[in-house]
Amino acid sequence: MHERIRNAFLGLWGRTVADKPRLTLTLFLIGAIISIVVTVLHLEFKADRSDLVDPNLSWNKAYSRYKQLNERWNDLTICLDGPAVDERVDALAQSISRQLSQFPDRIIAADAGFDIAETGPGLFAVAPRPIFDQVLSDLTRAHRLTAAENATAALGYVLGDLAQESENPDKLEVLEQFLEPFLTALNGGNPDFSFLRPDVDRWHPLVSEEGSGRLRFIQVQLQPVSGIDAVSDHLAWLRDQVHQIVSSNGLADIVQWGVTGIPAIEADETNQSIHDSTLASIIAMIAITILMLVVFRGFVVPMLAAGSLLIGLALSFGWLVLVVGHLQLLSVVFTVILMGLGIDFALHLVARLELVKDEHDTLPSAIARVFRGIGPGMLTGAVTTAAAFGVTTFTQFKGMAEMGLIAGGGILLCLLAMLSCFPAALAVTGRWKKIIRHRPGGETAHFAHGRLDFVDRRPRRTLTMTLIPITLLAWAGTEIRYDPNVLNLQPPGVESVEWEHRIVADDARSVWAALVWTDVEHAAQYTDELSTLPMVSGVGAMGLLFPEDRAERSLEIEALQNAPNPVITAESNFTMLQQQLAAVGLGLTARLGNEDSEINRRLETLAQRISEVVNSSAQYSADQQDKIMAELSESFVTSRQALSLWLDEALSLRSLGPNDLPTFLRDQWAPEPGRWLLQVFPAPDEQGHSILHPDRLGPFVHSIRQVVEILSGSPQAVFGPPVQIYESSQLIQREYIKAAIYAIAAILILLLIDFRSLPDALCAMLPVTIGFIGVFGMLGLTGFTLNFANIIVMPLIFGIGVDVGVHMVHRWRQEPYGRPAGLSGATGRGITLTMLTTMIGFASMLLAQHRGIRSLGFVMVIGLGVTLCACYLVLPAVLRLRAAAPTEAMRYSPPLPDD
Repeated sequence: MHERIRNAFLGLWGRTVADKPRLTLTLFLIGAIISIVVTVLHLEFKADRSDLVDPNLSWNKAYSRYKQLNERWNDLTICLDGPAVDERVDALAQSISRQLSQFPDRIIAADAGFDIAETGPGLFAVAPRPIFDQVLSDLTRAHRLTAAENATAALGYVLGDLAQESENPDKLEVLEQFLEPFLTALNGGNPDFSFLRPDVDRWHPLVSEEGSGRLRFIQVQLQPVSGIDAVSDHLAWLRDQVHQIVSSNGLADIVQWGVTGIPAIEADETNQSIHDSTLASIIAMIAITILMLVVFRGFVVPMLAAGSLLIGLALSFGWLVLVVGHLQLLSVVFTVILMGLGIDFALHLVARLELVKDEHDTLPSAIARVFRGIGPGMLTGAVTTAAAFGVTTFTQFKGMAEMGLIAGGGILLCLLAMLSCFPAALAVTGRWKKIIRHRPGGETAHFAHGRLDFVDRRPRRTLTMTLIPITLLAWAGTEIRYDPNVLNLQPPGVESVEWEHRIVADDARSVWAALVWTDVEHAAQYTDELSTLPMVSGVGAMGLLFPEDRAERSLEIEALQNAPNPVITAESNFTMLQQQLAAVGLGLTARLGNEDSEINRRLETLAQRISEVVNSSAQYSADQQDKIMAELSESFVTSRQALSLWLDEALSLRSLGPNDLPTFLRDQWAPEPGRWLLQVFPAPDEQGHSILHPDRLGPFVHSIRQVVEILSGSPQAVFGPPVQIYESSQLIQREYIKAAIYAIAAILILLLIDFRSLPDALCAMLPVTIGFIGVFGMLGLTGFTLNFANIIVMPLIFGIGVDVGVHMVHRWRQEPYGRPAGLSGATGRGITLTMLTTMIGFASMLLAQHRGIRSLGFVMVIGLGVTLCACYLVLPAVLRLRAAAPTEAMRYSPPLPDD
């Protein structure tokens, strides 16, 4: 009974749209225009991968909490690659920071480093070892200077300390600095010894101290913006500004630069995805149209079909805005999917209409008959495909759920548009008989001109022969792996990705650090335990306060603190000072001839200045000389007292905390009282694999969690990008398997409702099952991996591929002895064309630069190709064997007579 009701409904639908074509087209065009307007005004793109995951998952909530506490969690990073310990590069970083800060409408903060004066005096104790050793040496000299009774005594000590190292650039800088107040005083100026405090006027750049020292970083906090277009605009503006600043400073030849960071990587990837999917959609539309021009040998039918498809796509965008409101990295390719599937409906209509056109005088009667003949298969196929997508909404992977909801609704809207607009447009032309070519054979036309008759003649032998490659593919499919490395999806040459790789290669300190919350009492223990893990290169953020050799450093600092410091005496005499300076000048002149031309220039300049000052000071009277010496003594004593107080604090060995950090780091690493952040950096491996490599990511996350769980009892205290990617990867794999199971169950239930026969339902699912085996087998044989983008093939192949099996079983039930079984009466031609157009849609993705989109196109072309082969060889053989033993379900249902 349900078949009669369904056929009557389909016949009425076909007759109505063909009888009232202008009303039909007007209504659909109005809907399409409204959808386009709504899409333009409200559609957004989301690039944050965290938005693709259920926000209620514990690990995702932990990361969301961190982002709320740390406003700078998604800072952009400007990287400068130039010579290590080069003041020009450090100055360039400062210049970029200053100039960017002049644009408050775009930039909240831009930090290239910090002044030592912003930090606590004891912070040097946790600096990287080379810096600690250098500062300790400077403090040793400062410690002795506090024992100098006057400026002349201090000068004598410094000259003796540096006597043999004036060619050393660092020592020469100290000498230049220390001589400056004496030369200034003798030249009539005010002497200034404030430089004696090590924290005065010293800039510390953000540099890759654990690596080569070549990389300088500027952390940039953008003004909050919504939408990928706004982020991309800010990013393009920032890159343009940096380019101008680097070029204007004349350092373009020695400094390479780039912008990276999570927002840059996500923006670059999203823009590439949008570009690639748009290009793929255009190419797919052109290729499908060309295919139809060739197949139907005319221009009108392809144009009418393409126009109807565009209406369906417009309605689908309206559906997208209504139910989701945005696109993301997965759903951005939905237009390519709908393009391949949507055009299939028109191909089935035309293929059947070509066979029955001569038996009808009017289009409404012909369309009604076509709808009753192939409509059941089209409805069932569309509903099962939509259901396969729709059931993904029950998964916890939000990105997949959104994709399923958008594509499922889009498929039904494309079916509605194609079954309504295409016949209506055909009627409006007024010459449908001329437009539609006649194909002989009627509804029982033979498929492929007998080339597949061997399947009918030897079904058992055919099945046996096909079983061998299917088994081999199933075995090969067991070798497939999932690659969680999101950077591998990016095309080569993307700036943000390339610079991220550079950072990792230089010092392994990148955005892929795991994050751990701790408190003041346990921070040292956490740091010590985490630092011992084989896969950890170091612990940053507040963990920097606890270097591994801190006990040894404390002993060195204590030794300096307790070192004897006898008074350094010297007569404060102007003549003696002149003689000291003259001797220094002669010594500098004697050392000219150094291989380093810059050192030579500085030695010569300093010696010449000393000579000029000493000569000019010879004219001073005794009173002037006494005044100069008094000013020198007063300035030195004042600075010496400040130095002594600062040293007492610097060498006090007190515990360090957030207040010892520069403000912008304190706000990120200790955003709340008592809550400290640790960054756990991954160690590089011998093969150079990223921490996101499938063999490394899981062990890295698990090892950190084990330590944290032992110390705190809560492994969820570990979060951050590696945890997000690892947990997302696990979630994606689980949820896609779940989605595939849901899709199979939904499809089976719908097919049972449609066919009311379990064997028929299983036969309809047979080709796509083989296609599913084939795609994973080919991935295993070719070494391709599943990834964030292409793992969607599980529900996708089932949803799309089951359609052809449905059409074949419907045809076989109507004509059990057609040749080949299930492919007669234009069904074989129809599914061939529809599969080709769908494959063309996915093949257009092979031109994408985004590797994820390209890999999705590859696996879908393979899967659908294997499914089509199964439609030619496997299912006809099975149906032929079943035809030898007729069942209740196998019956011929002739079309209902015209109303």
